[in-house]
Amino acid sequence: MAIAPTAYRPAQIWLHWIVVIGVILQIGFNSAIVAVVDAREAGQVPTDADITWAWFHVGIGSVILLSVIARLVLRFRHGVPGHAPGTSAAQARIASIMHNTLYGLLLAMVVTGMLTWNEIVPLGGLHFALSTALFFAALAHGLAAIFNQFVRKDGTLARMVPALRK
Repeated sequence: MAIAPTAYRPAQIWLHWIVVIGVILQIGFNSAIVAVVDAREAGQVPTDADITWAWFHVGIGSVILLSVIARLVLRFRHGVPGHAPGTSAAQARIASIMHNTLYGLLLAMVVTGMLTWNEIVPLGGLHFALSTALFFAALAHGLAAIFNQFVRKDGTLARMVPALRK
């Protein structure tokens, strides 16, 4: 069995933050794509501005997809650091489940978005439900990293924010 790395590779860190920024941008630019999809479903012509911003949403979604795939490739090829010292077996299991859930939600978001945007299957409602689940999962993930960094002082957040390393 391969030895787990002691730190994330710079590419893993960059891809993590590209996904975070991409998801935040998607929240800010979702109304235009919703307007376009709703107009299409109603047999109407969407506005040019909505179409432009909808394509921005599609582009960012594509960047998220490529980034998630690249992160998974790096994860399987090079591994990830083990859990921070002092992490209980239960905490480690929860963290692993959370990471897998985040990857699954991100991939499901892209797939449902692509199927809806390309008018293959209208999954806008599911896409919205997944976005809600992703929001709360990402919030929990971020709060856990902050808690571990500043309360448990185990260096968890510093693994993805090199400026916090001592």
